Amino acid sequence: MYKNYVDAKEWYGKVDCENLSQVRDYCERRGYSTDYYILVDFSIPSGKKRFFIYDLQHGKRVLSSYCMHGSGKGNTDATPKFSNEVGSGCSSLGRYVMVGKGSKFKKSIRLRGLDKTNCLAETRGILIHSAGKVTRFSGDREYIPIGSESRGCFTVSRDCVTKVMEIYRGASKHRPVMIFAKYK
Repeated sequence: MYKNYVDAKEWYGKVDCENLSQVRDYCERRGYSTDYYILVDFSIPSGKKRFFIYDLQHGKRVLSSYCMHGSGKGNTDATPKFSNEVGSGCSSLGRYVMVGKGSKFKKSIRLRGLDKTNCLAETRGILIHSAGKVTRFSGDREYIPIGSESRGCFTVSRDCVTKVMEIYRGASKHRPVMIFAKYK
């Protein structure tokens, strides 16, 4: 069902997802892009920026965004629930790669899950897309009010989606860009 067992064993066993040189080395060895990497930390409250785009060549963060989690299965503003189940409306954790432009939203990127925890991402239609609620959010509250904007997708600001699409058109055409979603 899910692919890349060897890749997953190395990632989860040897790579600190916040150590950019370890991430870059892993990506180099495993055939992923060494230009960019995206980290989503769902343990950070949605009212704080928790979607991070890193430039692996220069070892620095180039953009961060607020990011909503899925609204299904008993999720609240403060407490995300995670599921890989079709129809759950929940976000999923694990490694992803960008696989194409989404069709539901004009500006969006489709994702493929690489782990047991997210291997149905394509079937579920999981995307990186924007929502006005996230774009307009000022950080004045601890949490973005949960709504139907995300049914498991990574829902970010408009500027963030523009950057993700730029990355997809450039870096990911040669090698897939690694995205990692974590919780604690």
